[in-house]
Order: sequence, then C-alpha cells, then structure tokens
Amino acid sequence: MKKFLISAVLLSFASFVYAQEKPEEYFKKGLQFANESKYDEAITNLKKAVELKPKYAESHLHLGVVLANKKQYDEAIKEIEAAVSQKPESITAHWLLAMLYEKKFLKDKAILEWQKVLDLHPKEEMKALAEKHLNRLKGK
Repeated sequence: MKKFLISAVLLSFASFVYAQEKPEEYFKKGLQFANESKYDEAITNLKKAVELKPKYAESHLHLGVVLANKKQYDEAIKEIEAAVSQKPESITAHWLLAMLYEKKFLKDKAILEWQKVLDLHPKEEMKALAEKHLNRLKGK
C-alpha cells in the first residue's frame, strides 16, 4: 500500500510538472509566427511568454519588434523599455528604442538612447550611424 501511495504521488506530481506551461515554448512559437509575418499569432504567443516569465528581456524585446511591425508604437515602446530595464547592456534594445522614440517625435528620449548605443557599441560603422542620428536630432 505504501508503494502504491508513493507511486500515485509521484505520478500526479509528474503530470502536474508536465502540464505546466513553458514560456520558452511560447517564445519559440512567437518567433516562428513573426518570421512567417503572422503577427497576431506572434503577439499572442509572445505576450503569453512575457506573462509566464516577465523578467525575460528577450520576450519583451521581440514582442516590441512585432508590435512595431504592426505600427502599435506605444505598446512597442513599453515592451522595449521593459527589455532595457531588465538588460541595460542590450545594444539592440537601445537601438530599437531610439528608432521608436524618433518615430514618435520624442527627440530628447531618442537622443539619450542613441547616446547609449554609441557608448555600448564597439563597431565603428554602427557608431557612425548612431552619430548620424544624433547629429540630425541635435540639428547639426
């Protein structure tokens, strides 16, 4: 009887663990849908990934990109800001945020983000592009 109870408990625990939703699966599905330009499905899956694992910067970042592709810029900015707050060394996140701020005519915020890109990015060609944006925004 004792073996039966232990087996039953282990079996129910295994079923519980298996039934748990995995944010990584939603993230992968979201990327797949995004690559197929199925943005609504991508958004649904990436939002679920964010819900299940809110501190995973990549989910926020990719959700922001998909939202930007759908021209939902305010929502995209929120997601990419979340990515930056969780992973401040992400050049990609700062880059995207700078572009979105420019798109929304948020000049001062765009300048700050381009400056962060300059500070973080090691490659000269990327620095040159960031400087070009900065100079244009500053009226130089």
